[in-house]
Amino acid sequence: MNTRQMCDQWFEINRAAFDPLMRWNEIALQAAERMAGNRQVYDQWFEMNRIAVDPFMRWNEIALQAVEKVAKCNLAMAQDYLEMGTRQAQLNCETRDPDKWKDGERKLISEFGQKIADHAGDYLRVAKETQDAFNEWANQTAKETAERAARAAETTARAGGETAKAAAGAEGQQAPRGAQKG
Repeated sequence: MNTRQMCDQWFEINRAAFDPLMRWNEIALQAAERMAGNRQVYDQWFEMNRIAVDPFMRWNEIALQAVEKVAKCNLAMAQDYLEMGTRQAQLNCETRDPDKWKDGERKLISEFGQKIADHAGDYLRVAKETQDAFNEWANQTAKETAERAARAAETTARAGGETAKAAAGAEGQQAPRGAQKG
């Protein structure tokens, strides 16, 4: 099993963890619809739950991409360690002259040191890319949340105004009746 398959499997496990919640919401909506006869409120509730879970799923995707990149860096580093070990064993077996062995070992260590430095740069690049992706995720999630909150406030204000008008209309119809009795 390669790294991508493991990451995909981890992502699916996390998706499966949220799936029962989403199915439970749908069952609850269907039951409420049968009782109340109006699905609009429950559809909104279901959509609200889906919207609440979506940012976590996106976060999970970013985390999986980071894990995959780190695993590739680890594999590249392991390959370099293996190559160094093989070359070092070959140097030890083939070189009989201590000065040639010392020069070969110095060259080998210098090359390996450069590869390690390159790998450190790769890890820093992965960390930066992941940080940028998480920052973008946080900004997008905050923006979407603010937009949804503003829409909810508008809807609530509009519904409150309609309720107040309906209540005023009902009181206005009752006042003339009371005036006729008096």
